[in-house]
Amino acid sequence: MYSSVQSTSVTADAVDKSNPSFANPAVAHCCKAWKKAFRATVDAGKSEVIAAFNAAEVYRAAMPPLSTRASCRDFIACVAQGILLGAISEKDGGKLLYAAQVALAAANVERNLPDASGLTDSTAKRTRKSEDKKKR
Repeated sequence: MYSSVQSTSVTADAVDKSNPSFANPAVAHCCKAWKKAFRATVDAGKSEVIAAFNAAEVYRAAMPPLSTRASCRDFIACVAQGILLGAISEKDGGKLLYAAQVALAAANVERNLPDASGLTDSTAKRTRKSEDKKKR
């Protein structure tokens, strides 16, 4: 299923906190989950191949849901970092990125639908900004 994980010789040291991707809290969360699972499996006497496979499952489970625009962006960042780490195969990464694209498109459609006032989310924001300026 995730053969690229098995063929990769990734170690827990590969998840270095100085990595610039840790600036994104969602990516940092996934990488920390990966590292913790990897070390726990190795400490339990399992091989690094099994540890990488188990850690990859934990990494994917730690990824943010595709429920908001911000979480979709975080999800995309986690997929990209997961591919680099070997926690996500390129084939599965493509499918996950497509899912994120669909979720973002749905969020954009929802954002542009009128609310009860008849204004779209973006129009309502512009209206509020305009009203705030008038109050000053």
